[in-house]
Amino acid sequence: MQTLPATVNLEMNTGALVVLLAVLVMVLVAAGAFAYFLIYCERLYKRIYSRPKPQPQVDRAPTQLDRTTITGRGRNWFYSFRREWINVRMGAFDGTWLSAYYRPSTEPGCRNMVILVHAYDEEPTEVAAYAKLLMKKIQCHVLITHMRGHGMSGGKSFTWGLRESVDLDCWFEFTKRRLGPYCRIYIFGRGVGATAALLAAQQKGFCPEVCGIIADSPVDTLPNFLKNVISRDKFINTDAAIYRLRMLTKNRFGFDMNVCDCAVHAGRIRVPVLIFAGGEDDETLPRGINDIYDNLRCRKRMVVINDARHLMCYENSQALYEREVQKFIESCLIRLVKLGRL
Repeated sequence: MQTLPATVNLEMNTGALVVLLAVLVMVLVAAGAFAYFLIYCERLYKRIYSRPKPQPQVDRAPTQLDRTTITGRGRNWFYSFRREWINVRMGAFDGTWLSAYYRPSTEPGCRNMVILVHAYDEEPTEVAAYAKLLMKKIQCHVLITHMRGHGMSGGKSFTWGLRESVDLDCWFEFTKRRLGPYCRIYIFGRGVGATAALLAAQQKGFCPEVCGIIADSPVDTLPNFLKNVISRDKFINTDAAIYRLRMLTKNRFGFDMNVCDCAVHAGRIRVPVLIFAGGEDDETLPRGINDIYDNLRCRKRMVVINDARHLMCYENSQALYEREVQKFIESCLIRLVKLGRL
């Protein structure tokens, strides 16, 4: 019986070992990549939904304010007249306690209320400049809300306009209790605050006292926003990451994150809408805001500030911004007159 030389057996064993090692390395690399993917998605999930800052125990004024910006000067104005603002709290539909700053009008019989909703990871007072602007344009009471998971409001998570849109019902109820059933409500939203306002306006039974919505840089859909964020990481497949996040959202929150879409059902909105968009916005892309605008079937207007980045429309073009707000308020008043509500 003829046997193979020892050198041939050694070469065969070495070749098999090399193949085995190559397969093992590939498996380890694939496992490492999958583990990295899972960790990335988990971190992104927490970044998206978790409360961005701890709830403060005491509502204190900041020690320093940047007065070189419109937002900074607005915050300085708010804290300069802090005693004129009343802290209010309401219970949301799920038991979460929500907070707001309320400033009554100097005119006792005034029936106008302006409700302002800040953006994600912002201090509520960052909309104070807009409150000051609207108070110049119309005699009104003002309510600066703290979205859930922000400021003095409770909640450990934030849902990108979904639950926040329902939370607005609390402030509608607060307004009607204060001003009576014939009140007139205007909503100003910034970033995801604008998304929450638009999502609320799409719902059946939306508060009939709302007369107009100003939406500054609304997020059209959460998946589109995530695509923009995830695409900056060259090592992650965007579609796979969004699918994983969608599954995590369903399992932990019980809803599909695709419902955080204020573009697809924008045609349900019946109140006038004014939209501001930054031409250089790299977070809420202009094409997404265009989708919202195109789907609207109500009185609408969109103003694009060409050189403005995210949430910088007022900062970059103050005079134009104020003119457009003035015209919008006037058009809402004319509409109310025609409807016999003024």
